[in-house]
Amino acid sequence: MTTKIYLLLTVILSSIVFSQKIQLKKDKILFNEKEVGILKSPYRDHFEFYNLANEKVFDADLKGVTLGKEQFLYYLDMKSADGKTTQIPYEVLVTSFKVDKIVAHQLAVKYHLFNENGFDKSELEKFFTTPRENLGDKYLAAKTNSIVEDNAKKSRLDNIRSLYNPRMGSNGEILINSGGFQSKIIGYSKAFNCVGFNNTGSCLEVTDLDGVKVASMYQTNQGLKTYLVRTFDNNEFTFTATRPYAPSDYAFINEFVANLFIEGYTLEHQAYYKNQELHQAKMNDAMKRSINLYEVPGYLVEKSGKKTEGAITIWFEMLDPERTGQKLPQDGADRFGQRVTLKKRLPGMNSMATKVYDADSGVHFCVSPNGNEECYYGLDVKGELMKKLQNYGSLYGNNSYFYRLVAKENKIMLLQDPVELQKYIIKTDLQPKGQMLDNRSNDKLSEKLADYLKDCKSVSDQLKNESLDLKNEENLIQIISDYSKCKK
Repeated sequence: MTTKIYLLLTVILSSIVFSQKIQLKKDKILFNEKEVGILKSPYRDHFEFYNLANEKVFDADLKGVTLGKEQFLYYLDMKSADGKTTQIPYEVLVTSFKVDKIVAHQLAVKYHLFNENGFDKSELEKFFTTPRENLGDKYLAAKTNSIVEDNAKKSRLDNIRSLYNPRMGSNGEILINSGGFQSKIIGYSKAFNCVGFNNTGSCLEVTDLDGVKVASMYQTNQGLKTYLVRTFDNNEFTFTATRPYAPSDYAFINEFVANLFIEGYTLEHQAYYKNQELHQAKMNDAMKRSINLYEVPGYLVEKSGKKTEGAITIWFEMLDPERTGQKLPQDGADRFGQRVTLKKRLPGMNSMATKVYDADSGVHFCVSPNGNEECYYGLDVKGELMKKLQNYGSLYGNNSYFYRLVAKENKIMLLQDPVELQKYIIKTDLQPKGQMLDNRSNDKLSEKLADYLKDCKSVSDQLKNESLDLKNEENLIQIISDYSKCKK
């Protein structure tokens, strides 16, 4: 091991601050100024720990594997006086040029093998009997994998350079070969000065032909040649270059672009198509989650009583691809749930005819998406002031919507808003509009509904006198049942 390697390791310090003070004076180990043991190093990277009676307690050998020019994996190979062995990662927890002090510090403050009273037998027993992985085998496997990966990456880079020859134009254009000696621009680069080891500002940005910022490169604290890359699709990876970054170094930028190719980022219009693909996947997911009906088999009944079978489509709510929870527009007119489309096959023909019906046309339609028939009636309602104001504010006067039928008794119906499920509507044949039971207080709703059903005195009086909970569906079903039996 060289002093240069140790110096590099001491830079990478743990964020944990330990209060214990470990010192080495000649061969003595001091814990908070008190002698607690003896440390001998008869040869490089081998450390022998003795108690004050000069009895050996354990040995520690610092071993390591080199992954690359600036990448190292170190571990301590430990052996107790009675022959037990184990291995632990070598960790630099204190700033020091002396490896023996670093080792002693780690074994004391992290593994508690000794303290101001000397070596701790119980901690030593626990330490050497705790099952651990074989770091020697693990790091050698990592080295083998690293060599394989490096060779594979070098091969891919050689192929990319041979096929595409990515290079810089005089104004930041990124060019590649496009068959023969033809060249084409696939994007643009913009280089910046970087100060210190920080990733607050990018050093290099690459955009494609659509102006999408495909990749941004940042400095790291992992060395002068290792950089963090963030991409348009929220991916992050490290890029280790063969040379330090300089804004005017076209060779560096060429290498960076070649590495983008390795990671699968080929610029041109790739980001646009990937974003479109992602957007479509989100839209498909939003459609599945919505309560909208898309060409569901059913039938529609017009005001005249004419019944037509076909495929029914209606948008009750907005699609929410970003999963915000918003189902209806907060600004502007609310047109969702107002129009239903019926597609039917023309008699004796293979072609289809499509017709659109508004909720204020007096139609109702029924579908069976889950095996149970559900019917929806187009109505205008009393109440729903806030939605009406929202529509009027957008110069939109249509306030009729389709509502789901909950129950029907003779000439009275109970319906529910398919999106805002807390809203119910009671509709009698004697009134052109339904009565919305919206978010107003129960007392106000009771007053409004009593007036709406005043042609049935018993039900009207009950609503005035008994303070029924009008947000309870069972109560509402009972009300329309009582109304249907009313002797007027």
